[in-house]
Amino acid sequence: MHGYQDNEVPRSVTPADFGVAFASFLHNIASSLHSLTEDILEISLYHATRTSKVSEAWRQFAQDLEKMED
Repeated sequence: MHGYQDNEVPRSVTPADFGVAFASFLHNIASSLHSLTEDILEISLYHATRTSKVSEAWRQFAQDLEKMED
């Protein structure tokens, strides 16, 4: 159980263990921020692409209307 033999006593908790826990906490926050910024970037790219395609469709529509009037 827990990788210890029956006659071994686990070491006590040291300040370094709290340092590792704090570093892990900071790592998780940084990872979450990275994921958030990636998602925002994907949404921004999607919106920019959609806006360009909508503008192109309207431009094409206006050209088609001009051709119909002639």
